[in-house]
Amino acid sequence: MKSNEPAIIFFIALLTILIGLFGLTGVIRFNQTTAEEAPLPTFQVVQLQKALEKGESLERENIQYIRLSESEAMQNGIAQDTLLDIIPGMIALKGLNEGAYIFQRDFITPGEKGYIEAAIKPGMTPYSFRLKGRDFLGSGIAVGDYIDVLVLTSDEQNIGETGRSGSIQSFRTLSVSPLLYNVKILAIEGEENSADASLPITIELRRDQIGKMVIAKRIGIIEVVKSLTQNSSTAGLEADTHDVLPNFKSITEIRGQTKAYN
Repeated sequence: MKSNEPAIIFFIALLTILIGLFGLTGVIRFNQTTAEEAPLPTFQVVQLQKALEKGESLERENIQYIRLSESEAMQNGIAQDTLLDIIPGMIALKGLNEGAYIFQRDFITPGEKGYIEAAIKPGMTPYSFRLKGRDFLGSGIAVGDYIDVLVLTSDEQNIGETGRSGSIQSFRTLSVSPLLYNVKILAIEGEENSADASLPITIELRRDQIGKMVIAKRIGIIEVVKSLTQNSSTAGLEADTHDVLPNFKSITEIRGQTKAYN
């Protein structure tokens, strides 16, 4: 019996070593599997799909949300998930390249200080005036939209700001004419003035257009209508009293017992 003891002891020792090796291998494999399956940290970013110029509005379809690895995000100065709140009329503060990662700070919204300066095109001038709320012909006019400017005048009476009367005394020679078209709105005040129910608005004009607006305000009533497209014209916006009252005849001259009409 004693002769077998060394062999038994050797067998037990070998078995112990093998069990230990198998256990250690399992722990190593478990740790490797756990390390491989652990997800790497990523950050959500907003990417621009089409380049924007300064003052150009941002559309929702022009962005996409993607995820960057932690190292890529850090290289681009991103340390947390990015969210972008798209507000109507929001425009780029500077030129942005296609594929750029964009942030809220890259844009400015209507009403914020510096909005008009960012929105206006080179060579253009902001022109402000008050427009009566009822003279907005059509609904849905907002900052960033394009409008056509019309002027209502009379050959018999000054119905503009410098007229002596606040009402139209005669409608015989009233006419509506297009003054400007495809004019961009830069700002609209949010509340109507309680005294005259008017809205201060700012539009983008060339220098030669400002002169037309100044004269039109003095001799007629300014009204605006939203442009259908930026390339549309004002064709068909002219009208006079006879277009509204086809049977109306205004007396233009009396010669003896004969009256001449037109």
